[in-house]
Amino acid sequence: MYNEKQLIEAIEQSFKMYKLHGARSTEKLKPIHKFIADTLSTIWGKKFEICYMSDNTREKTIEGKYYPKDIDVTVLDGEKPIFCLGIKFVTSNYKQNANNYFENMMGETANIQALGNLPYAQLIILRHETPYYKKNETEIIKLAV
Repeated sequence: MYNEKQLIEAIEQSFKMYKLHGARSTEKLKPIHKFIADTLSTIWGKKFEICYMSDNTREKTIEGKYYPKDIDVTVLDGEKPIFCLGIKFVTSNYKQNANNYFENMMGETANIQALGNLPYAQLIILRHETPYYKKNETEIIKLAV
């Protein structure tokens, strides 16, 4: 089932993809999404479909109470979603955006759970020392946190 070593390896691979492809690329999410999907598959069993971002699969759009939401990892029983998981992988400027992360995660959770029939959980991954990057006119400056 859950394997801490494999989780750390997935996070490390995600971080390598972040460094290789940049902060805006979805490539950094694929290794951690795959680990979570594989773990949920062992928990729920093979008869359930797991939707997540990979080269072969896509995130599932779920109708929330207020707006449709692309869910990072969704467990489906046939066409019916039965569990959803949002993943945040913060690589920089957390202090600047901390309130936004919290408010967005609360909004996402409320939007999905307000329907009353679909569990929604969140996973947030933070670096031990999260750098803060500040732009000047010619370069990006890494400031200590």
